[in-house]
Amino acid sequence: MSRVLLLSGGLDSTSVAAWQRPEHCLVIDYGQRAAAAERRAAAAVATDLDLPYTHITVNASAVSGGLMANQPHSVGETPEWWPYRNQFLITVAAGWAVLRAYDEILVGTVAGDGDRHADGTQTFYDAMTAVLQSQEGRLSVSAPAIHLAAPALIHESNVTDSTLGWTHSCHVDNLPCGRCPGCVKRAEVLARAERLQ
Repeated sequence: MSRVLLLSGGLDSTSVAAWQRPEHCLVIDYGQRAAAAERRAAAAVATDLDLPYTHITVNASAVSGGLMANQPHSVGETPEWWPYRNQFLITVAAGWAVLRAYDEILVGTVAGDGDRHADGTQTFYDAMTAVLQSQEGRLSVSAPAIHLAAPALIHESNVTDSTLGWTHSCHVDNLPCGRCPGCVKRAEVLARAERLQ
């Protein structure tokens, strides 16, 4: 089976990359505020793990919302909400993957993501697989770490500290702000992962 991973350069997708060793990684700039840093982080992670990667830009900022798009008000329930973001990213990845005969799209969703976002649940990924297979018939979507909390994923993946050092989680800037939900979660996850060792 040939798999492509949506690699954002954050802790979760980086750990999945180290754990699952996909055949390819896809880095998508969709107009998010930290796109340049995520692109650099993902490229460094893929290079460090000796995984091939491709970067593409498909600007979705015209349909953006929330903190990651520098929008003052969010219709969603969380500040980092971006309408249909995972659906959009999977659709872009599927278009890229189906042309290159990949079978599976991997995502870095972890346990608890579905508590805050409907597109972080197994139900969502099953639905996306059904949609993809109703069209082109071959691709599936998998979240191999959906049953693991982020610290447990880091532990399970055996990802090294040096690889994690390349990651970027800030939602609002290309340099970590230390205050946004992405930065706060990163600090908490790394602290909890340290205690598992």
